[in-house]
Amino acid sequence: MRQWWAVFALGLSAVAHAGPVEQAAAVAAIKEGKLAIDVRSQSDYESGTVLNAVRVDDRRLVNQLKQVMTDRNLVLVVFSSTNARASKAQDQLKRAGYTSIINGGSYDELHNALYDVTDDPAE
Repeated sequence: MRQWWAVFALGLSAVAHAGPVEQAAAVAAIKEGKLAIDVRSQSDYESGTVLNAVRVDDRRLVNQLKQVMTDRNLVLVVFSSTNARASKAQDQLKRAGYTSIINGGSYDELHNALYDVTDDPAE
């Protein structure tokens, strides 16, 4: 019985967890034309986003992506209004089997890393 509990506990520790914000990798991926997933509110999205970004409601994130993204190995960048919310979205996608999710962190930090004020295509 003890062995079973040890295996069970080990299995729980192996559950996919979102990684840290990978801003440099996110910037590089976006500049290469990879898809960015913006999980901020509609009004935040409408006030500006980053290149190649589509807005997906975080409550329907996995279901919506499953409908249009059959290749779970595609590189995606996910970002939100806060690092914590982006990490939560990354975790949801990893649990759903998406393997190449880059955590772009917060919109403000990602936007500042991507653009000089003079070359922002979204503004």
